[in-house]
Amino acid sequence: MKKSIIFILVLILSITGFSQATLQYNLNIGDSFAIRQDSEQIITQDISGAKQTITNDISAEMSFVVKKIENSLFYIEMKYQTLKMKTSSPTLGVLMDMDTSIKPDSTDIQGLIFQGLINSPITMVMQKNGKINALEGTEVLIDNMIKNAGITEPNAVAQVRTSLDQQWGDNQLLGNFEQMTYIYGDNKATLGDQWENEYTGKMKSKNKWNIASITDENATIAATSEVEMENVNASATVIVSGSQKAMITVNSKTGLMLEGNTEGICKGNTLISTMPDTKIPTSIKFKNNYKTIK
Repeated sequence: MKKSIIFILVLILSITGFSQATLQYNLNIGDSFAIRQDSEQIITQDISGAKQTITNDISAEMSFVVKKIENSLFYIEMKYQTLKMKTSSPTLGVLMDMDTSIKPDSTDIQGLIFQGLINSPITMVMQKNGKINALEGTEVLIDNMIKNAGITEPNAVAQVRTSLDQQWGDNQLLGNFEQMTYIYGDNKATLGDQWENEYTGKMKSKNKWNIASITDENATIAATSEVEMENVNASATVIVSGSQKAMITVNSKTGLMLEGNTEGICKGNTLISTMPDTKIPTSIKFKNNYKTIK
């Protein structure tokens, strides 16, 4: 196959926390914190007997502020402070290298688009168990990305907006955030307590949680998950399934994450829209390391 097939699966980091009596978010108006995420995704495709590997390295720093608490819902403003994304291949070389901390050249449209993410607020409306009811501000976020790139021609704006909405739109971001925030169920803060939950989106997951350790200062929450991923675009669809494990340490008093990691592997196929009978065996290994930095 002459053209390489590249898929960038952006895993979005979020936050966890709990109160001492019940595992849930325990936040106050004005609480602020920042989180750093470092992710690696290794995508391997078997194309006519030849292995092609694509590696995505992603780093992000995000700030969070609790703006309002109403009807037991937290209104949390999130802003990207920095975002780095590098896509490379042993055979194809560097395919993308983007860093929002470096001012892009005026001809670097992709760099300018991503620069528009920075400091554009999104509000998460979240329950105490981490389930996200809604996101506010994603349309403005996409507007800022397009505006920052200087794209004004109506057809081009519509085309770019459609593309950005697939990764940064309301439905996609809500699903991505909820995969990491919705970790609680009907449970207590006791050693060995177990519960289950699940969520949907591009990454569907059935999760089994347990409290691995707990003290007055912090707790460690572990999970094993059955995972399904589906990534659809105009040229191809990736459908894979597998497993994931997670280990997250949170502060017992503030409810905020101290550090954590997730890792997993999924296997399946890539389906080409112009070749409906062709299935390309595909595997995705992924891991995230994240930490509260302030």
